[in-house]
Amino acid sequence: MACLMLLSCLSFTACNRGDEEDTNQYTGGIKLNVFGPSPVARGGELRFLGSGMDQVTAIVIPGSGELTDIKVINSSEIRITVPQTAESGLLVLKTPNGDITTRTKLTFTEPISIESVSPLSFKAGATLTIKGEYLNLIKEVIFPENVVVLQKDFISQTRYEIQLIVPVEAAPGKVIISDGAEIPNWIYSDEELAVTQPVITSVAPNPLKAGTKLTITGTDFDLAAKVVLPGGKEIEIESATDKIEITTDKTIQEGKVILIAKSGVKVESEELQLVKPEITALSATTVKNNGTFKITGKNLDLVSEIEFQNATLTEFTAQTETSIDLLLPATATDGTFVLKTESGTSVTGQSLTFKQPAVTAFSAESIKAKQNLILTGTDLDLVSKVNFGVQEGVIVEQTATKLTVTVPVGAANGALTLTTINGSTVTTTQEIKIDVTLPVITNITSEGPGGKITVEGSELSLIKTIYLQDKSGAYTIKVTDYGMKSDTKVEFYHVEGALTGNIRPMMVTVDGDEGLMPEVYCGATDQILPTTIMITNFNGGGNSQSTWGNPFGFGTPENSLDGTPCMIGNSNVSGWVWSWAANWGALPSLDDTSKYVLKLDIRITTPAPGISVGMTLKGWDNNVTLGNIFDESTNGRWITLSFPISGVVDGTGDWGIYLSCPAGTHDLSGIYIDNLRFDLK
Repeated sequence: MACLMLLSCLSFTACNRGDEEDTNQYTGGIKLNVFGPSPVARGGELRFLGSGMDQVTAIVIPGSGELTDIKVINSSEIRITVPQTAESGLLVLKTPNGDITTRTKLTFTEPISIESVSPLSFKAGATLTIKGEYLNLIKEVIFPENVVVLQKDFISQTRYEIQLIVPVEAAPGKVIISDGAEIPNWIYSDEELAVTQPVITSVAPNPLKAGTKLTITGTDFDLAAKVVLPGGKEIEIESATDKIEITTDKTIQEGKVILIAKSGVKVESEELQLVKPEITALSATTVKNNGTFKITGKNLDLVSEIEFQNATLTEFTAQTETSIDLLLPATATDGTFVLKTESGTSVTGQSLTFKQPAVTAFSAESIKAKQNLILTGTDLDLVSKVNFGVQEGVIVEQTATKLTVTVPVGAANGALTLTTINGSTVTTTQEIKIDVTLPVITNITSEGPGGKITVEGSELSLIKTIYLQDKSGAYTIKVTDYGMKSDTKVEFYHVEGALTGNIRPMMVTVDGDEGLMPEVYCGATDQILPTTIMITNFNGGGNSQSTWGNPFGFGTPENSLDGTPCMIGNSNVSGWVWSWAANWGALPSLDDTSKYVLKLDIRITTPAPGISVGMTLKGWDNNVTLGNIFDESTNGRWITLSFPISGVVDGTGDWGIYLSCPAGTHDLSGIYIDNLRFDLK
């Protein structure tokens, strides 16, 4: 029998290893500031409050020896259950720093007790009777999960008996009676109470078709608060006894239905399966991009998405329970397709083969540039591009059986390459001969924008006129400034406003034939080579526009180097600050840093003197000084800066460009940076 008596004193200060112990509440170290209740009931909980309480290893109570079954609430509070053998006296707390002995004795209450609780098995709403001694002192009854019935809600209360209605939130377990004091006496019942909970006996239909009615059958559903369907949707239950009907939506998933009782207890059903789409027939397995396609089967109204190889379709021409009509995506390629539902289920269909265009004839065997060539064949409406070597022709007319294309300047002899709308390529069995007489060019070099371009070869005296591309790529800019002109060498000068970078000058011969010279790099910055290891081109994606500070932003200005984003300086920059920075993503590594240099392209219209710039390539273990690179204008042109590197570059650690600015604010809006990279020396 568990007993207690009315609390006469809630807590006492406790002494440590000295006579003048700091008694401030909950300060550092290991200190006991208060314990209670005292008197306490044997079988009740005794609480200790102070600091470092979680470090107490044992508590000695007279008559019971050392107790190590300590409930740690937090660093400021611990609790123990008082043994029935406990006797009155001073308590000792064992700690790593020595013993703490209480200043006052622990005393015990007599004789409040719980003799019986009945019934031991019941349903919420039933009357619970607690019998014992001095129960008139009890202020509250506590069920598991801290469900409290206050004294004012008791049906009746005497010295020997308490009656109350079991709340619907009550969960199984031991019941507690409490005197409601500041540090209350809690007395637990000896036996655990069995509180009736809802039970799910079945979910039907199973498998369920998403979007249809689900029936949950069971018992005591009046104790249920809500249902959680697989997928997470929650439905409040207003009233039910043995059946709950729910109209599901198409996002329900497979899994267990969970019924949450008002007590908080969770009750799970058997595994709920879902009806899945079935494919019984296809209109064809050899199909055509942009062509019609029909899927026949069962439960096809559940399909929300069809995933083809390299294409996804979410809109259909028509859809019913037994069929789906659609137009095949232009980008879809050979392979299986998958039907997907909003519930996350999927069904894999058969493998599809997409038709390819076939050319049966050319309209001519020999042709000049800028003339039209007619291709005849089948499925030519699938063609998106026609290449004569590296040069692309212009499609001017197109049907499934005929395709007319204008032969480009620079067209090569041989077979044509057709690129389809889904990205596949077909090479014609027929070959074309380009009717043109052009000089032979063996070498071409450039001194950069505005500089001299030198062409070497044979029969160069055939060249009458040379054209350069404008910024749109059209050959509208005529070269007027020439140097040496002979049968083996021609020199001419790049025209301001013409395209820079990798260019292909166009030549017109004295006979009117047109052709393209070999590609030559004509740029103010160093060329991006196949051997270049790009750290970032700031174009977006991955960590290319990552930053820890804001001295620079990212964008594509009118004066960009290559028409893609770069770093663009901001105004009002001050202090020590990061610009581009990254410690994640695909960072490059170098086997031997002695073979490489660090490069960046920069354009400065308004200098920002005095700013020190550097870069980390493996945190501060490999720090490269770039210097005062913002000090001088580049006269509006892009240039390449190169810096030596050493140490370890293995793609780990923090990478970034950092700035150290003199006092005050600085305007970096006239500074642009692009193509941060490693190049071979």
